[in-house]
Formats: sequence, structure tokens, C-alpha cells
Amino acid sequence: MMFNVQGWLSMVALLLAQGAQAEQMANCQERQVQGHMAQMCLLPGAAFQHDTYRLVVDGALIFSLTDDFAEEVTLVHRIPKGPALEYMLSRQGQDSVTLKGGCVPVSKDGAEVARLCNFHWGKVQVVKDVRFDF
Repeated sequence: MMFNVQGWLSMVALLLAQGAQAEQMANCQERQVQGHMAQMCLLPGAAFQHDTYRLVVDGALIFSLTDDFAEEVTLVHRIPKGPALEYMLSRQGQDSVTLKGGCVPVSKDGAEVARLCNFHWGKVQVVKDVRFDF
């Protein structure tokens, strides 16, 4: 069996180009919240494909979820005892912190016309009423 290096490189280049094109089409909204920068992004899928919602806080990717799983999100982080590298927002004085919220559908005349995103990281609302219209 022969391995076609040129074909493999062409395939890799095509996949990278598609990923770069999706990043260019990303619709992102940034907000400064209590000294933290939160960015909520919608990466639209191709026709009849799922969209992706991405949350970045202080330059760190927190999650990237398809639309079906972005409606009701609960992520719990149990903070270890002793010294540990933690996100600043995770240090709220408790043993655990919960990231909770979602990007819920907004309908008009029976059709989904937008998604409205809200997320709390513990006591801090990092995403407030970010709306993505279709």
C-alpha cells in the first residue's frame, strides 16, 4: 500500500482553509465585566448544519458547543485544596464554582429568528443579553 503524501497534504490544506473560513464568519460580541473580558461568538454552520456557540473569557476558551447543547448549560468546577492554577473568576471563596446559562431560541411567527445568550460564572454574570439575529 502506497501513501500519497501530496494527496494527504492537499486534504490537510483544504481542512485548514475551511476552519479559517469559519473563523472569519464568526459573529463575536465582547463585553467588559468586573475587570474581565468576555467574548461570546456564534460560528454559523453550513446550510442545514448546526451552529456553534463559543465562550472565551480573558483570552481563554471556556467552551464551544453546538446549538442543540448550548440552550441549557451547567458546568461545575471543584476547586482543589492548596495551591492551584485557577481562573480568576473561579476564585469566589467557595469549594466549587458553577458556570450556568444558555443561548436560547427566540421565535417570531413560529420561526427561530435569533438566540439570546446569558451566562453566570458563580456570582458574576459574564454574558448578559447577547443576541445573535439570523
